[in-house]
Amino acid sequence: AMDGVQSFFGSLWEEIKTGTVPVVDKNWGIVLFIVNIFLPGVGTFIAGLKGEKNTTLVVGVLQFLLAFLLIGWIWSIVWGYFIYKKSTEGYTGLGI
Repeated sequence: AMDGVQSFFGSLWEEIKTGTVPVVDKNWGIVLFIVNIFLPGVGTFIAGLKGEKNTTLVVGVLQFLLAFLLIGWIWSIVWGYFIYKKSTEGYTGLGI
């Protein structure tokens, strides 16, 4: 069980540092970007549901919980942009 937990957190960290977001179609991309601007993390959470990525669900929750510090809100807007870009032109992450 511990291997599963370590693997999950490893995947979560990899997703955060590389900006790897799930693929959604173009219409969802713009909607989720707008949602993330006004409701930090909510668009990311929905993208995680649509992309069936548990790590993205956690990122959305972290963005929501950290929004009051502004960092979560900024992170949410950046992630929303990544989701939008990936939905329009196959954006693959930050390439780190």
